[in-house]
This record gives sequence, structure tokens and C-alpha cells, in this order.
Amino acid sequence: MIATRQFRMSERQRTRIGGADDPTTMDLQNIDAFAGKLNEAITLLKKETAAINEGDLNVVSENFDEKSGLLKWLELKRPLVEPFVKKDAARTRRLPELLDELRGAVTENTTLLSRMADAAGSVAREIEKATQRHSLDGLYGKSGQKVNDSATPKMTIDREF
Repeated sequence: MIATRQFRMSERQRTRIGGADDPTTMDLQNIDAFAGKLNEAITLLKKETAAINEGDLNVVSENFDEKSGLLKWLELKRPLVEPFVKKDAARTRRLPELLDELRGAVTENTTLLSRMADAAGSVAREIEKATQRHSLDGLYGKSGQKVNDSATPKMTIDREF
């Protein structure tokens, strides 16, 4: 026979009816896992920021998959942990401090990456300007007149027979 499934919401509702608002064992496991992933994300972001400041720009592409995976995991698990952020269980695990530290690391990293993107855009624009400035932008004949790009010559009407 198939065992009955347990749903977290029904378990939580039963504990709240009893007047207790304490996190369950599964909630504590989620909080611990969330705190661990927060530490991983903070470490990764700080490492990336330090590498960029040292001039190692390859670290951005190297860390992209890992960074996006960590941040996606945190985003998906946030609703499980959010109700307990101000509770003692989260405070003992330094969850509010870790969230503030992550916010600061993300802000610093985002600022640095946006400056890099702006600089790359400026360089690309300057290269385009230089290319346009030094190009002939078409073909010129011996006399310096611009030669038509079309393969077929223009048709003219000869008025004299």
C-alpha cells in the first residue's frame, strides 16, 4: 500500500494551531543549508571582485556558471527560510548578518561589472569611430572621384545621334 504523503503546510498548520511557531526539523535543515550557500556565494563574489581588481578579467567568465547556480539556488530556497529570518533559529546561525554581507558583496560586484561593461562599450565605440575615420568608405578612381558601387552602369540617354 502507498504511504500517505506528508505536506509541510499541513504540519506547520498543526503546530500553529497548538500555539507554537517554532521551526520544524526540516525548517532548521533548510536554514542551515541556506546559511551554507550564503557563505559560498559571499566567498565567490569576494574572490571574483578581488580578481577583477587585480586585473584578472577571465575570472568573470570562469565563475559565471557557478555564480548563477548559487544565486538561483538562493532565490528558489528563500521562501522556505524567509519566515524565520527574525527568529532565534536564524539569528543563532547569523542569517541576518550573512544576508547583509551578501547584499554588500552583490552591490560591489554589480558596480564593478557595470563599470567594466561601460568601459567595454566605450572602447568598442572608439574602435568603430577610428575604423570609420580611416576607411575609404567606398572605391575611388584615379582622379579621386568616388566610383559607384553598383555593378551595372547607370543608363543615360544620348541626345545626339
